[in-house]
Amino acid sequence: MTRELICPYCRFSKAISREKIPEGAKRVLCPQCGQRFDLSIPEASPRPAIDGVAAVNGFESPGEEPGMGNSRDGAPWEKRDRVGLWQGTWQTLKGVLFSPGKLFTGLTFTDGIKEPLAFGLLIGSIGSMFTLFWQFLMFSGGISAFDLSVLGQFPIGLVFAVLLVFVPIFVTAGIFFYTTALHLLLLIVRGGGNGYEATFRVVSYSQATQVLGLVPVIGSWIGGVWQVVVQIIGLREIDDTA
Repeated sequence: MTRELICPYCRFSKAISREKIPEGAKRVLCPQCGQRFDLSIPEASPRPAIDGVAAVNGFESPGEEPGMGNSRDGAPWEKRDRVGLWQGTWQTLKGVLFSPGKLFTGLTFTDGIKEPLAFGLLIGSIGSMFTLFWQFLMFSGGISAFDLSVLGQFPIGLVFAVLLVFVPIFVTAGIFFYTTALHLLLLIVRGGGNGYEATFRVVSYSQATQVLGLVPVIGSWIGGVWQVVVQIIGLREIDDTA
């Protein structure tokens, strides 16, 4: 008797024999997108379970880090070579926005800062550009309506071209500055046990909330508030911070 397992994230599916599913297994790891999802089946014949994560043909657990109840194998963004750029970006965005606890629980903190920085820079810059765009539109006539403004002397196209250059610089600097300040505060209260990189990853991936800047006027405010909430959840999950 077989059971078809379907990943709810990327829709990868595989027919698995019930005899190959360990007894007591509650979650499986999709080999295509790297996401874990709940496994719900009738009781199977006794088989050895691996920390409650099923190790079955086609859906395997990569192993557990010491002292952790689940594997930390990185965000979908870091698996772009397997799932593709669009899927990696979308799944990470969705995870941060709607299930941050789940995403940060499985986030590694030993693979360097390059990947999370790239994600934070991309999404943070896009969100910041849209936020500025909506702010400009709030004023009738755009920038040129301010006769006393220095920017009013330049075409709006040139202003946005300059912003395209400087916004990524400010976003990058902001991520490093904010992470450093936040990590120092964590150390003061005896937090940040998993190191600077863990804090950096939370701050970088929390930039996903900036995508709410696409919503006119109120999007950036909602995104800012939710970013703080996401960071609190992320630090709790990745850094064991209460």
